[in-house]
Amino acid sequence: MKPKQPLTLIFLAILLFSLGVSFISKRTLSIPAANQAQTLKDWAHGSGGTLKVMLTYPTKLLSNQANTITLTYEPDASLEQNLDSGYIFDAEFIAAGSVISPQRRMLLPLENGRQSISWEIVPFITFENEAIVQAALENADLTGAYAISPQVTFDLAFEVRQSSGLSPQNSFYAGLVMVAVALLLLVYYVLKQNSLEAKG
Repeated sequence: MKPKQPLTLIFLAILLFSLGVSFISKRTLSIPAANQAQTLKDWAHGSGGTLKVMLTYPTKLLSNQANTITLTYEPDASLEQNLDSGYIFDAEFIAAGSVISPQRRMLLPLENGRQSISWEIVPFITFENEAIVQAALENADLTGAYAISPQVTFDLAFEVRQSSGLSPQNSFYAGLVMVAVALLLLVYYVLKQNSLEAKG
């Protein structure tokens, strides 16, 4: 092995390891999240029960990448006893300058226990973005032919940042590959050195 080769190999391994750790940290660093909670009353069948609703969302979004908004809801004991009457949970997410999937409005039969729905929002421009989530508790006759009549409204404010190109998940995988290559280079260097010492 030429004298300069070991130094070059070690430098390359350190560089790849550093870059790999940097890419991995993009995935592990948490994006600030916020929670809001409100309660819907059962006016549809008058059971006196309530539906607890909590919204969880990131306060910072990456442009051109999917960001998740989650709405969790749970009926109280009084409402659960009356679910046979038939209820629909009606929720709609509206945000300007974004693509929302699977669809803006969701109509879901209400069931026992805690349930959740999620939207993915992909902003296509960077700016301070405001959005709203509206929700209502309706009877089972509701269809999507009519606009939502919200009982509660959540106001959201996002800071949309320019994406660096790789999603956090892809960045994580790229970082793992770089770290693995760096470790292989170091192992190769150690084995080569041991081989040279044995021959010497």
